[in-house]
Amino acid sequence: MAKFTYQARDASGRMDSGTIAANSVAEATRMLRKDGKAVLSVRQEQTELTEYARAQARKSRIKRDQIIFFTNQLAVMVDTGVPLSEALESIAAQTEHPGMKVVVEDISEDIKGGLEFSAALAKYPRLFNDLYVALIRASEASGSMGTMLERLSAYMAAERDTRKTIKGAMMYPMCMLVFCTMVVTGLMVFILPRFEKIYANKGAALPVPTRVLMTISHTMTAYWPVFLGGVAAVIVGLYMYVRSDGGREVVDKIKISLPPIGGMYRKASLARMLRTMATMVSSGVAMLDAIKITACAAGNRHYRRVWEGLGEGVKEGANLSDQLFLCPLVPATVSQMISAGEKTGRLGPVMDRVAKFCEDDLRIAVKSLTSLIEPLMIIVMGLLVGGIAMALLLPVFRLSKVVSR
Repeated sequence: MAKFTYQARDASGRMDSGTIAANSVAEATRMLRKDGKAVLSVRQEQTELTEYARAQARKSRIKRDQIIFFTNQLAVMVDTGVPLSEALESIAAQTEHPGMKVVVEDISEDIKGGLEFSAALAKYPRLFNDLYVALIRASEASGSMGTMLERLSAYMAAERDTRKTIKGAMMYPMCMLVFCTMVVTGLMVFILPRFEKIYANKGAALPVPTRVLMTISHTMTAYWPVFLGGVAAVIVGLYMYVRSDGGREVVDKIKISLPPIGGMYRKASLARMLRTMATMVSSGVAMLDAIKITACAAGNRHYRRVWEGLGEGVKEGANLSDQLFLCPLVPATVSQMISAGEKTGRLGPVMDRVAKFCEDDLRIAVKSLTSLIEPLMIIVMGLLVGGIAMALLLPVFRLSKVVSR
């Protein structure tokens, strides 16, 4: 039995407020009316479960895959006619993740207390973003909860696959870069000092490349605390700068401008925005609300400003496609297809198809980038290691020439 806070007027018309214990909002309302009170509002009090659930959601890392699985389960159960509160109870009983379990239990309690599903989800913005809540709110108004949950699950799965595609493409060069850095550091710290002792005993003048490498190696070994501190300071400084507004602006600009990764990131951002917009338009969400949420889901500040500008244009009565034609970050072919969708009244399906086209194009771009990066990283690594080896062997070559004479 839960506690509810109420506001009501008694028989004489005076305001009365307090708490009452009941199983639901409807039961609490009936009890108050039975006492002769005119009920103005009844709201469930925050329970210890709610606070615990929020604390668990903050402490434990709930992955995107778990939200997708939860949405899939709920879609199947709602489609088969299971009441929403019972479906949530069943999912909570089967959920093994502690944080997700208490979150679902809290949402279930809110539903039993008379709160709308979208409002209960909105308590956890880190798990259920604005898009998720807006689509659920639209489904509550249209009575299409099961269909909407299926669409949400498909959208999140497509977005997850796109993210994995990009991460997979960047994983190989990052691993190669780390490995190359470790090899070069090992040569400079452990191998070069031994050659330095050998060359010092000979007393001969060393070539310039060899002297430069020896100086760097000596600095790294003799002043390694300062060197490590400098590296750590650079890493922390870059991290803080990237997290700042100006840093994010620069990083987002580099992502969409720097060849060859710029094209890949542009395709990824465009696919995400079009998929989001298509899902919301097809679900009956108002155009301005859809544009606003799409701007928040862009993932890149420059593309976000594009959609914010689109929203301003639509407010003034302009067509969406007319505004897109003016955006240099959106290909003209995409704008043309969206224009055709507007004219035929099939904007949602057309955007969905364009998003799929962009995702397929992204996969091709990732494959091309990967095939380009592999030989490039091998060449760079070969030049670095080979350059160090040549600098070490130059004195040997010079000595052999002197001996041969």
